[in-house]
Amino acid sequence: MPFLQLGYKKIHYTDLKPEGDDVRETFIFIHGLGSSQDYYHAVASGLQAHKFRCITFDTTGAGRSPYTQIEQSIQSLADDVIGILDALEVSKAIVVGHSMGGIVGAHLAAENNDRVVAAVLIGPVYPNPGVIPVFEKRIQTVEKEGMEPIANTVPNAAVGKQASPLAKSFIRELLLGQDPAGYCSNCRVIINAKPPAYEKIAVPILILAGEEDKSAPLEGCQKMFNEIGTGEKKLEVMEGIGHWHALEAFEQVGEHILSFYHDIQ
Repeated sequence: MPFLQLGYKKIHYTDLKPEGDDVRETFIFIHGLGSSQDYYHAVASGLQAHKFRCITFDTTGAGRSPYTQIEQSIQSLADDVIGILDALEVSKAIVVGHSMGGIVGAHLAAENNDRVVAAVLIGPVYPNPGVIPVFEKRIQTVEKEGMEPIANTVPNAAVGKQASPLAKSFIRELLLGQDPAGYCSNCRVIINAKPPAYEKIAVPILILAGEEDKSAPLEGCQKMFNEIGTGEKKLEVMEGIGHWHALEAFEQVGEHILSFYHDIQ
């Protein structure tokens, strides 16, 4: 399996390159809590067919990237994205971030616009103290009982009415595949997260919000949208979709990203 060594971190990644030399743009995808790079595989494969290079990876402590015993933050996760781009010799990319990855993506767009062409934020969490008790309870549950209780509840509670049984099964597998200590560590990333400097963002932004998303509610996405500084911004509401957009409706997500890319050319 392909890994990158970024300092003390071993990061598992996939680099989907289109055939030939006519690569249109590079995307790098940041998944959310309890997920992995495979969350994006269908979307990334579709974009690859349109001549885009797509880099997916497991954030440290999730998927196949080992937990390091060292606490992370939005900044350290953003640094990993830059480290991956450096290691793969990519000067600039479009950043795609889901959920917690949406916080990372917004932070990169605000602080690293020399490396970020544009950002797609899918169900991005707006950091606020109100979510702290939810994630503290999750940590207590996982430390006591492992990932099974989370895997048995989230696939039904966090999706919209259009979610297929297959999508729910995939979400369950993603959760069961987590290192419990890594999952708890990433819960603490969300607990400690502060809102990125949305007003500093000057690159084009697309926000994809799920109409039925309870984890990153539409109100938070709208608040974020209003605070984002760039004039090139778009908010799309996906009807009947919950928090796992790229599994509930991967074709729609791909179409929105392609449309956004054409709009900003």
